[in-house]
Amino acid sequence: MGSEGCLLVMVIDIHPQLAEADQHAHTYLDACISFANIHLASNVRNTLAVIAANHQETRFLYPSTTEEQDKRQKDGRLELLGLVDDSIERELRSMVVDKHHGEQTESLISGAIGRGLLYIKRQETEDILSKRVHARILVVKISSDTGGQYLNYINNYLSAQKIGTAIDVCLVGSDCGLLQQGADITGGCYHCIHEITELLQTLIMMYQADVATRKKLNTPAPEAVDYRAACFCHRSLVDMGNVCSNCLSVYCKAVPLCTTCNVIFQTDRPLMKIGKKKK
Repeated sequence: MGSEGCLLVMVIDIHPQLAEADQHAHTYLDACISFANIHLASNVRNTLAVIAANHQETRFLYPSTTEEQDKRQKDGRLELLGLVDDSIERELRSMVVDKHHGEQTESLISGAIGRGLLYIKRQETEDILSKRVHARILVVKISSDTGGQYLNYINNYLSAQKIGTAIDVCLVGSDCGLLQQGADITGGCYHCIHEITELLQTLIMMYQADVATRKKLNTPAPEAVDYRAACFCHRSLVDMGNVCSNCLSVYCKAVPLCTTCNVIFQTDRPLMKIGKKKK
């Protein structure tokens, strides 16, 4: 697989919460860009796509529709790496300037993962030399999670599992049960760090190798996966809940109506008395 190259789709979280750690914001972004350059430089057949997600939108940072194909580097760097740096920097600035008002507060990571899966399938369709593109998705997340996109996450995980695409997750800060489930379902790697200064080292040591090569490395043992579902009423993880028999929506308490499929729950129905069979 190493000689054939690999398509890496990076999903980078740029939630406004990143601005709170002002002294580490540049370290966070520089680590992501450096890892993207390392991936391209490690194999001439490697390809890359970078998608950013905040609480308002998702956007392709690379490849960009507005990138300058004829731009030449003057400092001796590899031209492709310089093009990646310029494209990501230009789209990030445009993304920060374009501000929209809305009630959404959680980063749209699930939407970015979905766009990454569509990009992978499009590359497979356009590639006439091979039937399948060796691809994986790497999610780098820094903001907190509330479980408001539970269904979107699960749909993405099942789609990625079906097309054989692993989803790797690297978290900065607190753990995320939903992303941990995705890494376990798709056969990816999940790891959480507590300091942004450790990000680049962690990306290189744990996420540079492809899925096949990792089996030969002495990687950390996987942690126990929290497979609790998020309720559809409060978006919180529950140990026990009520499940709609029609659409399988989960609720932390009994409700008269399913908000997903509008099925009425007959909770006050009297118990039926079963008669004895006649001989």
